[in-house]
Amino acid sequence: MGKKLLMLFAFMSLLGNAAGALRAQSALPPLTHAQEALIRKIEGRLMAPCCYTQTIRDHDSQVAVEMRDEVTALVASGKSEQEIITYYRTKYGETILVVPDGWTGQLLTATPLLLFVASAGLLVVFIRKAVSTKGRLIALSAPVGVAAERSDLKQRIRAELGDF
Repeated sequence: MGKKLLMLFAFMSLLGNAAGALRAQSALPPLTHAQEALIRKIEGRLMAPCCYTQTIRDHDSQVAVEMRDEVTALVASGKSEQEIITYYRTKYGETILVVPDGWTGQLLTATPLLLFVASAGLLVVFIRKAVSTKGRLIALSAPVGVAAERSDLKQRIRAELGDF
């Protein structure tokens, strides 16, 4: 009996949520393509505050669903992207944003690029140094007398074989 009551309660809860969402959507005027694109963009910029692991566009929690409905209503009422982002930042703090605005966001965006450029530069320096060092080691490793012996050997070969 308890299990059936629990399932009935869950079904009624889902039905109530669906009805609320339908009421909210039916009360809104039809959205333009630009408004729909803005809604998708904003949904991709906001984290789901229940766990902060996915954006509200991708998360299926009740809070994320409510936020998506709220974003849709705010866009339909004529609010700009910055006004909506500011509203959520005020309500939840900086952690609600996927990429923080301002200096922190720029730093997070630029850091991987700077690390890549610095790593590539160091790699080039090390490769050039290794190539130039290898040539010097070969030249330094040959004893001074070896070059003279080679020259003498070449002269003997030419003398014995003559000019071809």
